[in-house]
Amino acid sequence: MRPLNRNERLMAATLGALVFLFVNLAGMRWIADRMRDTHAEISRMEIESAAARTMLKERPHWLARQDWVAKHPPEIYDEKTSRSKYVQEIQASVQAQNLKIESQQPLETERDGRLALVGMEVTVEGRLEAIVRWLDALQQPGKYEAVRSFSLRQADDGNTMEATVRLGKVLRSGDLASYP
Repeated sequence: MRPLNRNERLMAATLGALVFLFVNLAGMRWIADRMRDTHAEISRMEIESAAARTMLKERPHWLARQDWVAKHPPEIYDEKTSRSKYVQEIQASVQAQNLKIESQQPLETERDGRLALVGMEVTVEGRLEAIVRWLDALQQPGKYEAVRSFSLRQADDGNTMEATVRLGKVLRSGDLASYP
């Protein structure tokens, strides 16, 4: 083999440098991608760890709640009477707070395993304080009622408020032995 002249050596060195550069760029890109993926994984694990620590701190509260729910189970759902009984309860609670019912509409009963949710949409009118007291009275422990959504606006007379509220009451759809 003959010795390389100056131009050939320069071209060989340039080609070697370019190959070295491209290999390093590809390697650096792969390393950067791996570092980014690793940082994302570490961040995800830190978030999961923080959530797990929070759950451990709250565990006594959840266990106490579970015990309370076991001692005070919701009423049993009855296809014939539960909805009408719930409508009467809502009407009585509205009247107890001196509110006026503008409209009311029972909603479809939702079932989820061993629970049933009897729903109702009601529009009431009255003083803001009375509406707030009514909503607070609905959501007391042991009543198993939830305010699913509500909208509040000033009534046409300008002195009172009008609230449209979607309510739900949780009931057991089975015997007590099947309840957790």
